[in-house]
Amino acid sequence: MSESFRPALSSRSIRLDAGMGTRLIARGLSLQDDDPCLWNLSHPDVVRRLHEADLAAGSEALLTNTFGANRNWLSRYDRETEVRRINEAGVCLAREASGPNRFVLGSIGPTPSEVPKSYREQAEALLSAGADALVLETHRLDQAVVGLEILRSLTPAPILISLYLWPDSLEESVRRLEDLGADAIGVNCVPGMDAALHYAQRLRAFTPLPLFLKPSRNEQIPLADDVAFFGRIAGKRFDLGPILVGGCCGTTDQHVASLRDSW
Repeated sequence: MSESFRPALSSRSIRLDAGMGTRLIARGLSLQDDDPCLWNLSHPDVVRRLHEADLAAGSEALLTNTFGANRNWLSRYDRETEVRRINEAGVCLAREASGPNRFVLGSIGPTPSEVPKSYREQAEALLSAGADALVLETHRLDQAVVGLEILRSLTPAPILISLYLWPDSLEESVRRLEDLGADAIGVNCVPGMDAALHYAQRLRAFTPLPLFLKPSRNEQIPLADDVAFFGRIAGKRFDLGPILVGGCCGTTDQHVASLRDSW
């Protein structure tokens, strides 16, 4: 499926989904003794319904519920032997919801950088289950470099890089990720679409690559206002070329719907 995603990635803007983890917490997940990715096995119907809500709101691509589904992180719960099973379930739940005509992107969090071979194990599970692309999500630059070097040697599938904070040496950082074979770059987890768009404008000055934006909810304003601003501000992105836009922590399918209404 990755080859069908690549032309879409480079030729048009794509609406992503909302944050998964915080919505699972709102439905009873306790981070003290559980992890969002484990709900792929213990509460698959809840994960599937959230995917379906995002699609109904206008998402064109879903990130899998696999942010922490690597051996290093799962060892905290004595579940490290279930890496493949959890990742395959994450892809299957997203694909069941999306059908064949929307994209499924395999989410990989930053903790594999502590045990780099974990990147390969998780990516192989995601790709073998049918993910269209991989997303290195909420990384620092040094973590993204480690992951990208490993994964680019593994697969020709698109690899999207999303940092939560970019270094001051922006041009140098962008060039490094380009040289390593990133297919899209961007930012997630910054508070508010206005902050994400600011990053997008700065990044566009240094790269023609598609941009990836998944800001968190702005907790400083009421939810209704944040939803309205989310779509309205994202609507200013049209002069930035191909871009993927969705929501991270605290966002909901309402934010996705506001994106749809602004496009």
